[in-house]
Amino acid sequence: MAVRIEMPQLRTLYGQAVLGAARAKLPGLRSTPPTSQLPQASLLARHPGVSLEQAERYRSLFSGEPFDGAHRTALPSVLVHIIGFPVQMALMSREDFPLPLMGLVHLANRVEHLRPIRLAQPVQVLVSAENLRAHRRGTQVDIRVLVLEDSADPENLEERAVLWRGVSTYLSRGIDLGEQPPPDAAETVRREFIPPVKTASWRLGAGAGRSYAAVSGDYNPIHVSNLAAKALGMPSAILHGMYSAGRMLEGREPEGAGHSWSIDFAAPVALPATVAFAVEHVDASQLRFTGWNPRKSRLHFSAELQLG
Repeated sequence: MAVRIEMPQLRTLYGQAVLGAARAKLPGLRSTPPTSQLPQASLLARHPGVSLEQAERYRSLFSGEPFDGAHRTALPSVLVHIIGFPVQMALMSREDFPLPLMGLVHLANRVEHLRPIRLAQPVQVLVSAENLRAHRRGTQVDIRVLVLEDSADPENLEERAVLWRGVSTYLSRGIDLGEQPPPDAAETVRREFIPPVKTASWRLGAGAGRSYAAVSGDYNPIHVSNLAAKALGMPSAILHGMYSAGRMLEGREPEGAGHSWSIDFAAPVALPATVAFAVEHVDASQLRFTGWNPRKSRLHFSAELQLG
């Protein structure tokens, strides 16, 4: 069952989450322990379409070039993620969502960009939660996002109506479901990481989180405030994971659709920072991306792009 809502405002949701986290620390106001039940309902919201102004700000963030709406009308896949993210947040902000929103760690994304989405094209965003499971550091969950044609019926959904499909995986540290977690393959990759041949360096200033937030509306305090980041155990504000995804794909993903990509996050990027970056051509249809701390040889993310 899909519950239809208005497109949420991220600033409002973050404000409510911060207030809720503060209240939970007061004596007598602690929330009940998380359950192992995810919300049964999906959330559905209509987005009126991405404006040329937002598309230009997005493209300028990563390439310094304008979107050029006269010749380019299809949206890049991370910009599609951005328009669906407020509905993700609304779902994770619900009282029946079992994990606290503040402090969630972004672990991974899997995206299939199936059909082109154009400038100013209205779409529907359908979001659900699934696969709540144990992790060696807590509990993780998948948030599934479908971006649909504006005319699609979410209760009788046809595959051809799905334009974009994505899964975001999040970790809530310290939340124990009482289950034995499976072996952590990502931890093995981090321990055995050997840097590939660097092809570029990203020099990121202290304001990189605010620059991404200005385009996406994602003003998560951990990305824009050193004080908030330190309160959550980080040395400083950390880079949005989707900034890394957008930058690695810029100029490499096809114009339009028909491709898929994935990214797994290892260590966060504390700002300011220099990120060593490598692109490897696995074959004619597959690219592999790696980002790491060049001073510590510490993996930040690993990713792949599949063409066609």
